[in-house]
Amino acid sequence: MKHEHSVQVATRFALVRVQQEYASLIDSSINFSLERLFQQGTFSITEYCRYYRPHPQTSSLIDIIQAFGEKYGIWLPNAKYYVTCTMFLYPDAEFDRIVAMAKNNAVDYYLNDTMGRDMFKYLDQDKQSSYKEIIQRMATLDEELRIVPSAHQVEWANVEMLQDIRDSSPMTWFLEFLKLFNLHIEVTHKDCSAGSLGYLPTIDEYISMRNHTSGMPHIISLAEYSDNKFLDWNWLANRKLDALMRRIHRATALFGCLSNDLFSFEKEVIDRNADPNLVMAVACNHPELSLAEVIQKASGIVRNILADYQSSTTLMKEMITVLPESTEAATIVTHLNTLEKIVQASWMWQIFTKRYKRPHSIWKETQLVEDTMAVTT
Repeated sequence: MKHEHSVQVATRFALVRVQQEYASLIDSSINFSLERLFQQGTFSITEYCRYYRPHPQTSSLIDIIQAFGEKYGIWLPNAKYYVTCTMFLYPDAEFDRIVAMAKNNAVDYYLNDTMGRDMFKYLDQDKQSSYKEIIQRMATLDEELRIVPSAHQVEWANVEMLQDIRDSSPMTWFLEFLKLFNLHIEVTHKDCSAGSLGYLPTIDEYISMRNHTSGMPHIISLAEYSDNKFLDWNWLANRKLDALMRRIHRATALFGCLSNDLFSFEKEVIDRNADPNLVMAVACNHPELSLAEVIQKASGIVRNILADYQSSTTLMKEMITVLPESTEAATIVTHLNTLEKIVQASWMWQIFTKRYKRPHSIWKETQLVEDTMAVTT
């Protein structure tokens, strides 16, 4: 208990320091460009995404997912700002598949915004107890997808979504996807603060935890579902490509979730006093750094992950090129193209959604300027 208290004191001290320095930056009208922070050499994330476009049927998909959310009572007032995420992640998916994946998005964000890692500590004891039971049931679903008759509406929505995905995919793939999604639900929807954990995670420990709380691993898995082309991991292993593919998956996932930590820094750390965020992980582990220096170090981590994604993908493409033509090799080429869209979407969606916009922001990309909102999200 004494150690836990010392962790709470240390993280609280770091949080107050970050918030005070943040206020000074806002008062001084100092802001940062995430585009420049992610720049490496001549590489520009904006240029990289120049020809990216979200799913062409986004408008009709929003209506369908809103009806789904309202049917189960999980359509939140801010849902219009996050429901488009799937349409950005999988812009080439067939209609039925994008609907199923958008339902997954709706369920996941509802859970995040009602009982997620930033919200859980603010709930009263009765709600915490009730939500723990809901999460425990959701996180232990098997392929039969059976739930109790008295289940919460979000559980029924979850089952409908998972049935859609299960019935339109190979069972071997679905079981792995379900394992990832269940793990995400289990680790995310509780108090993930350092005080609750009882220790101060290192930056690497935080990154590993964030990988799963973000849900990016199951989002990467859905890349196969979106293409209706599923990787043959035995084929990859026999050609010694499996480790490289997992590295590409991890880099894709980490760019998505850690860039999100920067975009959502103000929403999470400043507004909600939350410390599970890359900026706070750096600040807590490096108390000697100013907030501006913390931002430089945190963005450097994201920039290096993006560089790793690019170099690993280039290597995979070179290795596939020298192999004989096959269905498996063609599937990998398609998969890599979809992963590239996910990386681009990780930037583009966060630029365009109003989920992180505010009148005064330290990020140029999240300044709320109404006439720049050309994409409705």
